[in-house]
Amino acid sequence: MDPENPETKLPAADPADDAGERLESLVNEYRGAVFAYARQLTRGDDGWAEDVLQETFLRAWQHSERLTPEYGSVRGWLMRVAHNLVMDGYRSARMRHDESLDVAGDIALPEPTGQILSVHVVRQALALLPEVHQRALEATYLKDQTTTQAARQLNVPVGTVKSRVFYGLRMLRSIMRVDLPSAA
Repeated sequence: MDPENPETKLPAADPADDAGERLESLVNEYRGAVFAYARQLTRGDDGWAEDVLQETFLRAWQHSERLTPEYGSVRGWLMRVAHNLVMDGYRSARMRHDESLDVAGDIALPEPTGQILSVHVVRQALALLPEVHQRALEATYLKDQTTTQAARQLNVPVGTVKSRVFYGLRMLRSIMRVDLPSAA
């Protein structure tokens, strides 16, 4: 460009070059963190984690215009993409597994009788507990609530729920040991 002549213009910047440089910068900055996170999510499967890393940065390149601090955390976006890719992998593996079970209709499945009997025995033993312990155990184990949620439902402090669950389980074990037939 000639500083004397204002008519002279710089050549137009190639947006692809900017995206490429931006991607290279992102890879250099976040590669290690994204790989470590993907490896953790894939339970140490390096090959799968590398695939997730590659796909994450491919998507970053496809959306490079949005990967700026103005749109939010770039690191957070990359981690979310990696997380979603791994979860999709688990889902598709489960779907393939479920489909293979549909094909194999001859597989002998265990009878649920033992489980039904166990549930019945536990419910009978639970009925022998004091009501406060029953309610605490039902809320935390049968309704799968946290102690905080159970405390709100039962209108008691969290510590009380924990104590009732502890002593309720102790009583249940004692009841079940007494009622079990001896192995001869």
